[in-house]
Amino acid sequence: MLDSYEINNETLLIVPYDYGKSKVYEYDDEFIVNMIPLTIVKNSCMFFGSSFDGRRLASKNIIGVDMKVPIIIEESKNVIFFPVSSCISKNSIWISYQNLIKYSKIDCNSSMLYFKNNKSIKLNTKYNLIDNQVIRCIKLDTLLCKRKKFSKSISTTIEK
Repeated sequence: MLDSYEINNETLLIVPYDYGKSKVYEYDDEFIVNMIPLTIVKNSCMFFGSSFDGRRLASKNIIGVDMKVPIIIEESKNVIFFPVSSCISKNSIWISYQNLIKYSKIDCNSSMLYFKNNKSIKLNTKYNLIDNQVIRCIKLDTLLCKRKKFSKSISTTIEK
């Protein structure tokens, strides 16, 4: 059991586990962390230089949604996680957008998630919910890339 954990490129999923704990899935490992998922997400935002509330507000502003907002954990590598329920819920599951390869419907109340490194995990979450969250992440990721590209072209123009 770990006392703390920072989200990284290999983090796939963070799920509530027992009271006050989380189970973290990585490419080749799984950990029990003595923190709730929301605390791991908040601490990871801070580790990479911003507050959770600042990241949440930025995402809300960029994609224009108030509920279940995806969070940019680390901007330079586009590490984006999305919640299955409210992003401020202490018991929400958090999924890595960049490590999610595909997802499918198992039945009306569960989905299968397929991640990089051939890892798959069944969640008791509706397919439509996962699909809506992925669409939000795609929008966030696309708009961020456009802004970075625009900003880079302006700075290149100014330098000339």
